[in-house]
Amino acid sequence: MVAELVPKSVIAADVGTDHGYLAVWLLQSGRAERVLATDIHSGPLNRAKQTAVEFGLESEIETHLCDGLQFSGAEQAESIVIAGMGGETMISILSAAPWTKQGRTLILQPQSKRPELEQWLHENGYTTTDAKLCFDAGKLYLAITVRGVPSEILQTAEVLLLRNRDPLLPEFLSQEAQKIEYALKGMEQAERDLTAIRAQLSKRLEQLQSYQKEVAQW
Repeated sequence: MVAELVPKSVIAADVGTDHGYLAVWLLQSGRAERVLATDIHSGPLNRAKQTAVEFGLESEIETHLCDGLQFSGAEQAESIVIAGMGGETMISILSAAPWTKQGRTLILQPQSKRPELEQWLHENGYTTTDAKLCFDAGKLYLAITVRGVPSEILQTAEVLLLRNRDPLLPEFLSQEAQKIEYALKGMEQAERDLTAIRAQLSKRLEQLQSYQKEVAQW
């Protein structure tokens, strides 16, 4: 799913590459001519190097041991994939690389804090342009495409999934609503004042329920 969202590029970056399989796919499919593969840990990066050798692509996959995009030459990347990590980590990575707003395509697959990530992107001059869902090993995953284009309207993944009529959207909305309902129920037992957070979650739950009504009309 993530790979299919990557546009054809001369140079792509795979942040948090782990085993390096995405980098190999981008090269083999012709989506990229060169891939900058990074990881903050040496173990995963060494696995990526081994994968590059196994597929005879060691000259096309350039590896970097670093935090996010903090390496010399990162600005060469036209497409940047950041997948399999929390939304707060993605915010940290992009905050340290403001050049990603300049004509780059970002493919993000947040594992947590997705609404917070979307809000940060909106407030910092990015716009979400596409969204896609998939099931893998019984779990639902979301990926979004982002461009450095300011927008007056916060474009959420739900709106884009509705536009695309993604067949997995009903299940996604149901899961998201259940998470919020569970959180709200837990707050009832809290001793401290959570009025503001409760109001925010309730508003989001109302939005999700309105999307569910739209989906029911498909």
